[in-house]
Amino acid sequence: MTASDIDAVAKIECSCFPTPWKTSAFVEELSCKDAFDWVLKETGENCGNSIIAYICSRLILNDMYILKIAVAPKRQRQGIATWLLSKSFLLASEKDTRIAFLDVRPSNVPAIKLYKKLGFQTVGIRPNYYSETSEDALVMKKHLKEEI
Repeated sequence: MTASDIDAVAKIECSCFPTPWKTSAFVEELSCKDAFDWVLKETGENCGNSIIAYICSRLILNDMYILKIAVAPKRQRQGIATWLLSKSFLLASEKDTRIAFLDVRPSNVPAIKLYKKLGFQTVGIRPNYYSETSEDALVMKKHLKEEI
């Protein structure tokens, strides 16, 4: 992800989340030394190299913390999130990352199904995590590499 991607990323963000990150949050994300952020662009004659998905994560020590992932609404349920997560796991593993973590709303059933399909397990709950709704967050974890 680069600064020139932020407007397109923010547009997807606003269409996917009830309380989206502000554009300034994505700008700050780019300056974070632990950021591991990617966009997926659709290429071709009629596509114009447009961004269709993104992931924001952090690599800290041997852990990956997924902060955000979203796919443009018109491109959802086409395997794009699965591909983007899988590719991110592969790239993170190359940096000796062993475990991925994420938080998800219990009401976000499609996301939970996706994460479970990819090998995540629920390992905890953060009570009242989402301040705008007081909804809990499920903490999910996936091993990318086995511990030695």
